[in-house]
Amino acid sequence: MKHQLRSASFQPLPALALMIALLAGATTADLAAAPVVNDISKPGSGAAAESYQRGIEALGKGDLKVAEASFRSALRQDPKMVSALLGLGEVAFLSRRVDDAGRWIEQAVKADPKDANAQASWGRFLVLKGRRAEAEVALKQAAELDAKAFRPRIDLADMLLSRGDAEGAIVLYREALTMSPEHPGARYALGQALLKAGYPAAAATELTKAASLAKGNPLPLVALARAEFARQQPDAAMAAVDQALRIQPSLVDALILKGDLLDSRGLPEPALRHYERAAQLAPKLALPHMRAGMIQQQRGQLDAATQAYQRTIVLDPKQSVALNNLAAMAVERKQNLKQAEGWARRAVAAVPRAAQFHDTLATVLLAQGDRQGAIASFKTATELAPKDPSIRYHLGKALAEAGDKSEARKALQEALSLTPNFPAAAEAQKLLDSLGTP
Repeated sequence: MKHQLRSASFQPLPALALMIALLAGATTADLAAAPVVNDISKPGSGAAAESYQRGIEALGKGDLKVAEASFRSALRQDPKMVSALLGLGEVAFLSRRVDDAGRWIEQAVKADPKDANAQASWGRFLVLKGRRAEAEVALKQAAELDAKAFRPRIDLADMLLSRGDAEGAIVLYREALTMSPEHPGARYALGQALLKAGYPAAAATELTKAASLAKGNPLPLVALARAEFARQQPDAAMAAVDQALRIQPSLVDALILKGDLLDSRGLPEPALRHYERAAQLAPKLALPHMRAGMIQQQRGQLDAATQAYQRTIVLDPKQSVALNNLAAMAVERKQNLKQAEGWARRAVAAVPRAAQFHDTLATVLLAQGDRQGAIASFKTATELAPKDPSIRYHLGKALAEAGDKSEARKALQEALSLTPNFPAAAEAQKLLDSLGTP
């Protein structure tokens, strides 16, 4: 009895704020000191404005000492000058004094609570500090204060998307794009949100635009490949990922995705080579090992699959698919059943509502002679996946072995009525016939 579980081909969405910065032309080094302040450049007049302008010029040159002195000079002349307070916040942030940056930004908000830039900067700082509920309030206020504010809408959309509200994020990304239609990062973000919301065709359209706006950047192409794969266009998906790899041959995400595409075409050997290359480039990443394990398990190379899954859980101890498949293979081989139980229980703990994981745990328990424990886990699995005939068959078989013919007949009849031709249907019917009539 095989219980191999495949994981989804799509990877978790990358941090969109980071991707937007990349697509807007920032380098990796720039991102290490990405600005927390929304916009500190506001023209003015008078001595305070002149000091402030000197600070802006120094900031542009990377001279943080002169910038800080100039912003402080502006504040001595105008203690409530919001732009100078934000300037000091930016200097502190670029100097890696994040908490100091927060204090300056908070002062700017107190000086003028209706300043959209101050609210947007405060929201971004709160995101960095993990205070997401407060950040959302600040970013919403910034967007309301300035109908043309681009960045707070993007930041707010990123927050919504990260918490699973793809539909809400789509609205905000589209609002931002009305302000800056040619912004490649916003196009990329909208495409990602559409893909997560289940609109792969619309996602492909936006990601194609993002790729055309950010020529030479592989990220939109990788996302486009996922969108094409999701809408069952494998040739278009392969073309997009190949283009991404021509731009950046060492892009790990693209290598893994190409491995997935090759595997879907029934080409395991080249798929394994791509996973191996990804593992070499990212030695702390669990995913390529897990993907390799899946292919090896499918091919019956159980020793190699076991090694791959074990590497996976060393790198990611909560990788539930690898844990589940290790347990399933141990049962299949009738080896290390106590260890298999541990793996199965860890998989269930990691994803408690995964019916397949409960089914595997039940199978492990049954192999150890714990029929009642197995039946309890099979029942949990059927509750989580009431339309899965295979799980009901497993429950019926366990009940029959336990001598509960009445409940066994019921489970087997339900399995056959759900899907009369499921893979184990013939065995289920034979078992049902052997139980006789009530």
